[in-house]
Amino acid sequence: MEQFVIIGGGAAAHQAARSLLQAKPQARLAMVSQEPQLPYDRPHLSKGFLTGDSLSPAMLGGHELYGEPRVEWLGGASVGEIDRDNARVHLGSGAALAYDKLIIATGSRARRLPSEVARAPVHYLRTFEDALALRSQLVSEARVVIIGGGFIGLEVAAAARQRGCRVTVIEAQAHLLARTGCAALSHWAQALHVENGVEVQLQAQVAAIEPGPLGKARVQTSAGPVLADVVVVGIGVQANAELAQACGLDVADGIVVDRACATRDPAIFAAGEVTCYPVTHLGVRTRSESWTAAGEQGSVAGRAAAGDAAAAYGEMPWLWSDQYSSTLQCLGLPQLAGKYAYLGDVHAGQWLALGWDDEDRLVCAIAANRNRDISAIRRAIKRNEPLAELYASALVSAQRTTGERTPARRVV
Repeated sequence: MEQFVIIGGGAAAHQAARSLLQAKPQARLAMVSQEPQLPYDRPHLSKGFLTGDSLSPAMLGGHELYGEPRVEWLGGASVGEIDRDNARVHLGSGAALAYDKLIIATGSRARRLPSEVARAPVHYLRTFEDALALRSQLVSEARVVIIGGGFIGLEVAAAARQRGCRVTVIEAQAHLLARTGCAALSHWAQALHVENGVEVQLQAQVAAIEPGPLGKARVQTSAGPVLADVVVVGIGVQANAELAQACGLDVADGIVVDRACATRDPAIFAAGEVTCYPVTHLGVRTRSESWTAAGEQGSVAGRAAAGDAAAAYGEMPWLWSDQYSSTLQCLGLPQLAGKYAYLGDVHAGQWLALGWDDEDRLVCAIAANRNRDISAIRRAIKRNEPLAELYASALVSAQRTTGERTPARRVV
């Protein structure tokens, strides 16, 4: 009987387990996760969870499989080493798990400020425990300072305002959501948050976070000090690729995989935010911080590990963000776009930005409250079908971007 091991407990690991066991019902599977909870919906933590009152995370569908005798769930456990020569995973406890096939789905972790900068307590948001701790501090009239104007920072800002907090967002770049490379989205997001009472400080460098008076924190910035009851840091994530690198797998801003989520070791696959994978439509590689991509990649990795030669993943990254009553969506790789066309008024509530590269390939679509448009474009690209005339004809009105593009994610 084949023995499979999955390292990780997020969306990619969960979908890998489901697809693997569906393809090989007689297989045995061990899953090792640093978090004690069974796989849960991580994006919900920065959205509905912060504004709600649930005491438990939203579980992913199909978690009943962890009660099956063929599945061994090892929650709250760490992996110390992958021994490729002997096909074993060595746990931090000293135990070892043998495998015929291994799937690495270790995801990513929040980037942290250096200890010499964060001299007072700060919050990060990555795990259920992080979200629970942060939510308890988001009380009415609390002064919340958020360092980082990316999607996580802005989602926390929206949740904090909805809970009656006074919110300041401090961003080092000249624009919010700078990594999207889309000026229209940056300006629109800033207007949305300012209208909802958020103070936004741009091009402000944080020098130190120090203990302040009356239990507050003093955030020292290049624009002057800011007092806070709560400090939240959202400055991006980094791939948990150390295990893969230590055992000799190829790593380049993530574990390098092919369309089947296979590494250069035929017994090891990888999926989710930890991978650097090929985007077939654009002929480049990227690492995506997309929950949807993680789940879909996990399904492919599970099928491929089970021997399905047709399993393949090469989709354009897609993510969404709920802020107040608005939904923002980004499809593709905006850092490749050299020109944009817009459908709708970018100063109003609904609009769509379409980005093309120098070869007139559609490389991204960014939308505010136009979910159907993103779905239609994503579906056409996935099926390798022509774009609807509404979108394809917009190319003639596309205008070149000005200024330096800000990379959203390294592509190769």
